[in-house]
Amino acid sequence: MQNTLVQDVKLKTCSLSCVKIHKKELNCDGVRNKVAYKHLSNFTNLDLLSDYRLLQETANNVENITRDPSKQYTAKKELPINLYKLRAAASRRGTQLHFLPHNFTRSKENTTYFNWKEQLIYWRIEWMFPQAENMKCSGRRLLETEKLSKLVNVYLDPLQCESLYQDKLQYYQSAGLTGIILLMKAEMKSGTRYHQLDTSLTLKENLRGKTVIEFPTIFVILKDHKHIFDILSPDEEEGEEDASSYTNVNKNNLLFNTSDFSDSAEENEEETVKAKERKRKFNKSNISSYDKTRGPKRQYKKIDIPHYDVLVKQNS
Repeated sequence: MQNTLVQDVKLKTCSLSCVKIHKKELNCDGVRNKVAYKHLSNFTNLDLLSDYRLLQETANNVENITRDPSKQYTAKKELPINLYKLRAAASRRGTQLHFLPHNFTRSKENTTYFNWKEQLIYWRIEWMFPQAENMKCSGRRLLETEKLSKLVNVYLDPLQCESLYQDKLQYYQSAGLTGIILLMKAEMKSGTRYHQLDTSLTLKENLRGKTVIEFPTIFVILKDHKHIFDILSPDEEEGEEDASSYTNVNKNNLLFNTSDFSDSAEENEEETVKAKERKRKFNKSNISSYDKTRGPKRQYKKIDIPHYDVLVKQNS
């Protein structure tokens, strides 16, 4: 019969079955507690070695996180030039546009962009069909001047709809454009509420006075199921448009807050874009001299842990 030591409680057991019984009855995982208190009189070299390895492990974890690019990007970081231009363009159209940190899935999926020459926004739209097993379809780079009826008809018209979606969208295609309504979630509101969109208007007109996080998600609902959703009234919609005319200060430090879309804000936004472009060009032309005179851009602080032999001598 072989004795087994359970690390966490220093309990000797006779077999594996006894270990399993002990762990089950006392909810013990059998892992030694590395930070448990130990009196100095009972402190041995093994305990010192354990503490030393714990410090090394902590230092390695800290350094790995500081070197991970996905952990360095926060909401306080400056926006790239293309996102500044996109946000300014959306702001001029009366749409409050927010961006998530780039390591978020929604940010990675976003293909929305602002065409500077055409002065047009090409939106990514996520279409949700709750009455078709919550099927999700994505439209890439849809022109803002197109009417919503034309954009959604790609899925409602059997001749235009991809064969991949045909079976699940049969009820929607039978109902047609007159048998559905389009909803968009009202962001920055308590609870889950929705804006009702007008299919006779363009995408640009429908997004005016609304808040968008990365890109719009539009719910295509059969009219018979309209009562299930909490839809904003016309009076509340007007209040939303008035509220969107001033700066929305973001307090949760998750989203990049947008500026207001008054004339002065537009000028400031454009000036910021131009200044950042000049700064980027200047940095690019002087990158080699910068590296020679100042070294690398970022220095990582390391935890200074002496060698184990030194610690043993100090302890003795």
